[in-house]
Amino acid sequence: MDKVFLITGIFCLAMILRRMGVVREKHLGMVVRYVLTVSLPCLTLMTIAALDLRNAHFDIAVIGWAVMLAGAVVSWGIGKLAGFTGARLRVFMLVTTFPNTGFLGYPFAFALFGAAGLSYAVIYDQMGMFPIFVSLGFFIAGGKESLRHAVRFPPLIALLEALALNGAGFMITDPASRILKGIGWTTLPLTIFIIGSRVRITAVRDYKPLVWCLAVRMLVLPLILFVILHLLGKGGVPYRVAIMETAMPPALTTSILALRYRLDNDLAVACISVGTVLSMILFAAVMATQ
Repeated sequence: MDKVFLITGIFCLAMILRRMGVVREKHLGMVVRYVLTVSLPCLTLMTIAALDLRNAHFDIAVIGWAVMLAGAVVSWGIGKLAGFTGARLRVFMLVTTFPNTGFLGYPFAFALFGAAGLSYAVIYDQMGMFPIFVSLGFFIAGGKESLRHAVRFPPLIALLEALALNGAGFMITDPASRILKGIGWTTLPLTIFIIGSRVRITAVRDYKPLVWCLAVRMLVLPLILFVILHLLGKGGVPYRVAIMETAMPPALTTSILALRYRLDNDLAVACISVGTVLSMILFAAVMATQ
């Protein structure tokens, strides 16, 4: 229960500080930039570089690819049937396709499954979800021109560097490894703080795309994955982490893309906010039963 109190405490504190005006958008911008350009790349570098690539669960990454691609196809079909067009359709596809596997998935995985769970969450996020996000996600948001921005995304650069170091058999030793780990671990509390401060329940105006998004994102896709893994006889922590990551609410970075490419950011914020609150309630309920 200590982990529940810690995560929900940070989440609620962020909401309170934002409501009081203590934390403002300029402060959040600095924290987001720190996470995306410093702490998350450090966490990725230390986790991926230290993996035994020959025995790593790369099927977790493949599951991530399949889930994202399925989410894109399903969300496009539902969006077309619902009559969404232009910026609204693109935002609907983004928030339905991409789960919050990093900002929310990392602390949840660590709280539920420990350090081993966190390592599988990083694989799912960085090697599964992330390549699809920086390719298909950027393309959905801004077309072909946006792909030039994707290749300069710091976490992607860190992932490529980590894979290169791992492939070359290079080990990061102390004191560098201790420093990188210390910086990387700041990602977990800060990401919860960022999400708590970004929640805007008042952004909920149009319920139809919101309900469709969260139903597909947090219920349909993880349920389908659970059934497939059960039929294949796949169990254990790696696959439980994969199901948990698949059930995460819409990714916070989808709102960043919505702002950057002038899409329907209100819809993105509404889906992220409601989905995040629901996931926090479910997380607390699950932790209470353990």
